[in-house]
Amino acid sequence: MNINELMTFKAVVEKKGFSTAAEFLGYSQSNVTKHIKKIEETVGFPLFDRGWKSTLTKEGELFYKEIDNLIDHWKSICAISEEIASEQIGEIRIGIIESLAKQVLPQIISWLKTHRPKMNAFFEMGNTQRLSELVQQNELDVAFVGENTNLSSELEFKKIAEDEIVFITLKSHELLNKNTLELQDILNFPLIYGDKTCLSHQRFIAALQKDNLLSELKTHYICSNQLLIPDILTDNQIGIVPRSIANNKATNIVTLPTTKKDFHLVYGTITKKKEYNYFKDTIASITELVSH
Repeated sequence: MNINELMTFKAVVEKKGFSTAAEFLGYSQSNVTKHIKKIEETVGFPLFDRGWKSTLTKEGELFYKEIDNLIDHWKSICAISEEIASEQIGEIRIGIIESLAKQVLPQIISWLKTHRPKMNAFFEMGNTQRLSELVQQNELDVAFVGENTNLSSELEFKKIAEDEIVFITLKSHELLNKNTLELQDILNFPLIYGDKTCLSHQRFIAALQKDNLLSELKTHYICSNQLLIPDILTDNQIGIVPRSIANNKATNIVTLPTTKKDFHLVYGTITKKKEYNYFKDTIASITELVSH
């Protein structure tokens, strides 16, 4: 039984006959008869007394009293089905690393508001390792993260943007008097950077190890939330953050010129490989959005 059959039954009753209903609906009379028989097979009782007058049975009268509710309910089912099929409803779970949050989050929310107004969204902030684990555990549908060389074989990484690590400080810092700086110059001052799960931390330590400078690392402070680093810099401290974070901060923060060139960062999305994802079209759309 479907909505067309219900509409046919309503027309037969209100147009007072099978032939007039057929003419009204643009069906052949045989199709009208088939629709009525299909309903009767589904509900298990006759709707009409057989004969030329198309008289409703008692059961048919009771069924007709509910026909508008049934049709409205069926329309509601069809509407919900269409919304599900076009990914208009549900809750999408998105992970975002701190360095991308300020840039990406407003874009995603704006897009969802316009293109998925009935969809709920859950956002999880964290580091690349943590968000990758949540995707693998099916706790997140997609995560916007940094490139991870130790990515699980169950996950797929797709590049969306590039970034770099920069050294930031207050405008009054004495190193600003130098045209170019070596990494060793930076190590003479107190440093503040993210914890060991942050890509900037990992790249910085790797650079020190490569240049045999790790033993030269002196006073340093670890901040688990990189977004706070530009706001808490004082005196002669130097912050180490992705450029995307530094560019969004106050005008009293400047970037130090360094000769070091291997602080490249790559951002992308992580999803589960070969696994059905109801939100695949939504994920593709927001990925394309933030890639521009």
